[in-house]
Amino acid sequence: MKFYDTAWFISYDLTGKEPGELKILMRDSTPFPFLEKDDLGFVMYLPKVRKTEDGRLEYQGMLFDPRDESQLLILWNLFKSSIYYLSLLTLTVNSKAYKGYIDGKDEKLALASIIMVEDAILNAYMKTFHRNLLAEIIFADATSYINLKPANLIRNEGVRILSSTLSTYKTGMIKGRIATSENEIVRKAVDALKRLERRVIRIFSGLENRLDITRVDETLSRYRIEAFSEIYGLLSNRSSTLPEVPAFLYMNHIGENSIFQEKLRVPSEVEVQDVVDEINRRTGLRINVNYETLRREASQNYWDWMRKERKMRRILSRYKELGVKTRFREFLFPEYDYAEFLRRRAVHSKTIRRITNRLALYYNLTGEDFRREAGIIDLQEAIQVIASQQQRSDIFQEDTLRYRAQAWSILVDVSLSLKSFAGEVKDIILCLTEVSRKLFQDNRSLGVFAFDNRFYIIKDFEENHNRTVCARIGGIEHGGVTYLADGVRIAAEALRRRYEESKILIVVSDGVPLGYKGADEEAKEEIREAVRSGINVIGIGIDSERVKDYFPIYCIVRSPYELMKKFVDTFFSYSYIM
Repeated sequence: MKFYDTAWFISYDLTGKEPGELKILMRDSTPFPFLEKDDLGFVMYLPKVRKTEDGRLEYQGMLFDPRDESQLLILWNLFKSSIYYLSLLTLTVNSKAYKGYIDGKDEKLALASIIMVEDAILNAYMKTFHRNLLAEIIFADATSYINLKPANLIRNEGVRILSSTLSTYKTGMIKGRIATSENEIVRKAVDALKRLERRVIRIFSGLENRLDITRVDETLSRYRIEAFSEIYGLLSNRSSTLPEVPAFLYMNHIGENSIFQEKLRVPSEVEVQDVVDEINRRTGLRINVNYETLRREASQNYWDWMRKERKMRRILSRYKELGVKTRFREFLFPEYDYAEFLRRRAVHSKTIRRITNRLALYYNLTGEDFRREAGIIDLQEAIQVIASQQQRSDIFQEDTLRYRAQAWSILVDVSLSLKSFAGEVKDIILCLTEVSRKLFQDNRSLGVFAFDNRFYIIKDFEENHNRTVCARIGGIEHGGVTYLADGVRIAAEALRRRYEESKILIVVSDGVPLGYKGADEEAKEEIREAVRSGINVIGIGIDSERVKDYFPIYCIVRSPYELMKKFVDTFFSYSYIM
């Protein structure tokens, strides 16, 4: 299960949004899926799938046995259904439509009413344009229903009515018992939601482009407010203080949710199938679920994910071995945030291009342009060039490289002392890695690492410079103290094991080692040791003169734009000294 990649591809396929408009973040601290907005677009939070010590998979508080294909199916289904739901919600939701209509109303109850209305509109959109997703959504509805508390065990009347309304609208059933008067409210609220859904389906059916919803915003807003006012009026008559807004497992969660059993359990596939059949019977949807196809997909994705996990564990174990005598308390990969990487790369594309062009020009002038062909002349090609009087340089048979093979290791300080420059640090990493990516044909000549009192592998030398690496760059966060000496020791040792003739260690830091007694002198000694072993060390100081006390070759920058000129000039200086 390549969870992050799957979320990315599905979401962008459904929404048609530009890269960077929608962030997708998978975090251990996220128990349930939810959607937020930042200055540039939506942010989708998804729970991370975690492997426990006993080999099981934990997701949304449930423990799944990976040896049981039916349990893998349920996990995979909940995960994908959250992507479907939150992705489509970014297209259909319109919170601004309620402006002016929620004044003076109970905040939680108004929010709950809005969420039910928006859920009905989303369902109408899915039934109109994405009926192929309904089978998996119904499967997720069944899993959620099985884990619901019986309504009679929910103490708060408002939550009990809302939970029953949600359950009836989604599955046609109420789990447990509610009072006759409460049942009447639920029936009327569900009728209002279904009426809204039918109206919206008629509107969407007239659209030629499924992504062009703005054309019908005015009509949709009118229907929204009518349904919202009706549902809020029904609920406000019986609801006391509302502590939460109920949602099924895969839906958008606003805060805590207590409508489920205290301990969520993984139902059997037979249980889920029985509930799916009952949902079809009660709602009249008649959606056919191909369990065998879904099961094969889940199993295949699990093994793909396991292969990737094993590779990452091997990389981590290698750096733990390199750092066995260091003070780092943990070795890990940064969290993923590919959208953040894309946003920042778009801002600095010109800077990256200018640095690349200047370095490429340098290699040309010094005769070390490894992108040009060299070697023994191909006689047949040479005759054709002379006969046609063309100016061509592709008449060589590739034989040997004309330049000294280089390996770069980029080591970045992400400690708290640089938190005020967090954006600049991330941008400088991005610029340097993108430059090296364009300069080196073999991107395995590049290693990228970060450190505070932990050591982060952003890109191992043996990894390709792919979307995963880019997402790690986007996910870099600052925290902890500056173990500069330990970071240099590991990065230098990783370089020593490389086969390239020329080895360059680029350290980005403020040059202020912290965290233990003697950190200052130890950092200087590690850098001297790296230089003595034949590694060329370049320091990039982030708005700090202190780097000159540690690095024989250095530059001081305050922004990625300054990096364009100062780093290249420093690199030229280093090259002349070599």
